[in-house]
Amino acid sequence: MKRHIPWPLFFKEILEKVKPHEGLSLQIFASDLDTDAIATARKGLFSANIATEVSPKRLSRFFTKTDEGYRINTEIRETIVFAQHNIIMHPPFTNIDIISCRNLLIYLDTELQRKLLGLFYYSLNPEGILLLGTSETLGIQSHLFNQVNAGMKIYKRSVTQLIPEQFDFPSSFSRPKMASIENRLPEKSIMNIQTLADQLLLQHFSPAGVLVNENGDILYISGRTGKYLEPAVGKANLNIFAMLRPGFQNDFAMAFAKL
Repeated sequence: MKRHIPWPLFFKEILEKVKPHEGLSLQIFASDLDTDAIATARKGLFSANIATEVSPKRLSRFFTKTDEGYRINTEIRETIVFAQHNIIMHPPFTNIDIISCRNLLIYLDTELQRKLLGLFYYSLNPEGILLLGTSETLGIQSHLFNQVNAGMKIYKRSVTQLIPEQFDFPSSFSRPKMASIENRLPEKSIMNIQTLADQLLLQHFSPAGVLVNENGDILYISGRTGKYLEPAVGKANLNIFAMLRPGFQNDFAMAFAKL
């Protein structure tokens, strides 16, 4: 019987072999456009027939038997950040070592495939790894990646003379000069000296803050958040993951997952 190993377990086992010598850490970002798919994935619950796919040793170590099937253990779930993410519209994750995008490009037209492969190059660290589906190719973007394994569709980020800013990303990836949300005037001016004094003190002496729900949708903004957030281009999207400025996405996603 052929056994399979889910990616998080594979990375965890490899990390344990090199960690005493390298001091590495593991963080996996799992994203999907469908909120229901993300909610299901967060549960970490697998049907009983996973026992035919995962070896007994790994099943015993990484899973707990429940009435509903097998639930993956906390040590694996804590390494994964689940987020609803539209790869076409939302700002990308950055400083990534490995991107696994299998059997997505086959549903997109040639022009969008080209733009997304440029985005993957931008998101990966130098010599980062890209995994595609068995029916997918790099097309005219082959200069961005070096082939590692043709059969497995594994590629390594190459060194190119083009800089990421020169890639023709979808317009939603650009950063327009728009007035930040916190600078919008309220509909009604409150002419109360105590209220105005409180607002002045909060503006100058209190840290900026954002209240969000469990999905990261923004419910309330306090203070000047322009240093951390900016509106995304296109259809209005008040989700904090979409509005985070470059450089904050990874750390925020890890912190948000621990709340």
